[in-house]
Amino acid sequence: MENRLPAHSDHAFYRSEESAAANDADFKVSLNGVWKFSYAKNIASAIEGFEKADYDCKTWDDIRVPAHIQMEGYDTPQYANTQYPWDGRQAVLPGEIPEEFNPVGSYVKYFEVPKNMEEGPVFISFQGVESGMALWLNGHYVGYSEDSFTPSEFDLTPYLVKGINKLAVQVYKWTAGSWCEDQDFFRFSGIYREVYFYTIPKVHICDLKLKTILDQDYKDAVQLDLETNADGKAEVCLSDDDVEMVMSVALEEGHNHIEMPVKEPFLWSAEDPYLYDLTIRVQNKAGVLQEVVKEHVGFRKFEMKNQMMHINGKRIAFYGVNRHEFSADSGRCITEKEILKDIITMKQHNINAIRTCHYPNQSALYRLCDAYGIYVIDETNLETHGTWNAHQMGLV
Repeated sequence: MENRLPAHSDHAFYRSEESAAANDADFKVSLNGVWKFSYAKNIASAIEGFEKADYDCKTWDDIRVPAHIQMEGYDTPQYANTQYPWDGRQAVLPGEIPEEFNPVGSYVKYFEVPKNMEEGPVFISFQGVESGMALWLNGHYVGYSEDSFTPSEFDLTPYLVKGINKLAVQVYKWTAGSWCEDQDFFRFSGIYREVYFYTIPKVHICDLKLKTILDQDYKDAVQLDLETNADGKAEVCLSDDDVEMVMSVALEEGHNHIEMPVKEPFLWSAEDPYLYDLTIRVQNKAGVLQEVVKEHVGFRKFEMKNQMMHINGKRIAFYGVNRHEFSADSGRCITEKEILKDIITMKQHNINAIRTCHYPNQSALYRLCDAYGIYVIDETNLETHGTWNAHQMGLV
């Protein structure tokens, strides 16, 4: 990784109460849509210098973003299980990458800085790129990232110009990180999750950690840990249809810990997915509103008792499934509508748990599981079973 911003929570934040109520993400601007594209079978065949500001890519092919390049007419999908996807093409050792066949996609997007971002920093978020990417803006190298299933974000502010800007991304099908991404599924590549610009206000909650701390009787408190970029103030409101609890706190730049007593809250479970609304109104020290943060809170406590899993003191009976992010039409590039259809279908068939085999899913999945009542066993992006047969790989 080079110059990738630190990971943070995916909480939603808005400029005003009105935009929060309308779910208008007005700190964000989508880059989904048509980009310019050039395909090469390996890095040696890729166009050199395409990222330079004066290199004209406007006559290139068009490609949709997000999408897999293999679903857009380039390369082909490949299913592989316990072997690595390059096995049989080229012998490489762990940490090395294939050089003879390793498809490279060069992407370009021309844009102007959105008007609502002209006064602040501008960041870019790639929610999913398989399996590695290098980024340039106006010919300046911005950074590099691997890990196909977690977001990669970068600061574009130092390289922006007035008028037309040129964003260039080069995506590599296999990287050194691919040795840790040997899941048994269809292999694709490309920018396959959404891409967007975003900015932040002068006082901003950079990271939000929320914990529901229930006592032995499964009652009591919610805890918030906030990382902020400046001093300010916050009004924290937790509510449902019957009760509204409000507290005001001072915010200091860096870490802030907040505890809000909640006596005998309704508890969340898959059978009764009860959620509270959490609203945090962030102000600067003068009391001017900076942002409104909206989240949902479910009070629940997971425990192991007598070697059995319990939630809120009751044994869990899992009726679960392994689930991939997958569409017959677009591979792992799926829409929130498709995710919701999956969840509704599972609930209709009394399924109450999902294992996200074998990687983190996009954010929409987790929020919908909260709302509809699905337990989630969330797997990390780590699968190396292609290394298990060391003799076959010629390592010993």
